[in-house]
Amino acid sequence: MKTQKSIIIGLILLIPFQLYGVPDDKIFTSSGHILPGEEWGNVRIYNDGTLVNMLGGHVDSMGTYNASMLNVTAGYVSTLEAHESSIANISGGYVHGAHALEQAVVNFFNNASAVTIGAGDYGTLSMIGGTADNVGASYSGTLNLYGGIINRHLGASREAVVNIYGYGFNYDPLGGAYDGGQLTGFWLDDTAFTIDLYGIETYSHVNLIPEPATILLFGLGGLMLTKRR
Repeated sequence: MKTQKSIIIGLILLIPFQLYGVPDDKIFTSSGHILPGEEWGNVRIYNDGTLVNMLGGHVDSMGTYNASMLNVTAGYVSTLEAHESSIANISGGYVHGAHALEQAVVNFFNNASAVTIGAGDYGTLSMIGGTADNVGASYSGTLNLYGGIINRHLGASREAVVNIYGYGFNYDPLGGAYDGGQLTGFWLDDTAFTIDLYGIETYSHVNLIPEPATILLFGLGGLMLTKRR
């Protein structure tokens, strides 16, 4: 009787896992795809030249390594970390958190959306478009901002570098909602932006890089001054 009860209890405990399942892990050592409808717990991408295209589906944790490449065009990723010399291109879908670490590169653009994106540990993240709530860099990470929408704030600390490409920049140290001031201006495609900075340290990490046309005007102005002298 006790044996039967134990078997019944064991079956009951197994039922939720059979009904709902636990996402499996997926390891790529050669090129492949993540397709709509697929669900994975941990996805790891290895080896130089490996190319993985995520066309949909759901991934809890994604990691890229070596000199592999990941293209995310649709689907949902909870956490994405790019390591070593890998490249992750996020042009669509939704990513809760994406970070470029070590020597890796993350490019964020087009219709991509995220809660948090950032760079650290000598990684580089370039935001060319898309929408993110929070953007940040720390520990020698590099941020290159060319476009897109930052809904909440931009933060930087430690040895991080933030390069912002555009024109018409204006920094108000008393503006914004996060004690770091507010930066306004225009991206290179003439789209206006407003970015609240998080913390008083952030602006000291920012490099404002004017568009090439503005640089040319500065150069011509300097040339005219030289001629007058």
